[in-house]
Amino acid sequence: MPKANERQARIEPIYDADGLHHNVVGWNVVDETQPENEVVVSEHLSRKEAIQAAEAFEQGER
Repeated sequence: MPKANERQARIEPIYDADGLHHNVVGWNVVDETQPENEVVVSEHLSRKEAIQAAEAFEQGER
C-alpha cells in the first residue's frame, strides 16, 4: 500500500469493439492510489502520452 502522500497510476487501453475486432482507440490514466475508489484522471490518444501523464500524476505534477 502506498504511503499517505504517494500516488499510484496505471494506464489502460480504451477499446472500440466492432464485431470480433477490438481496436485500441486511446488510453486512460487511472488513479489507483485507493484501490476501492479508482478514478480515471485523463485520456490520451497515444500510449506514450498516457505513460508520461501517469508519471507526472505520480510525481504530483497534475
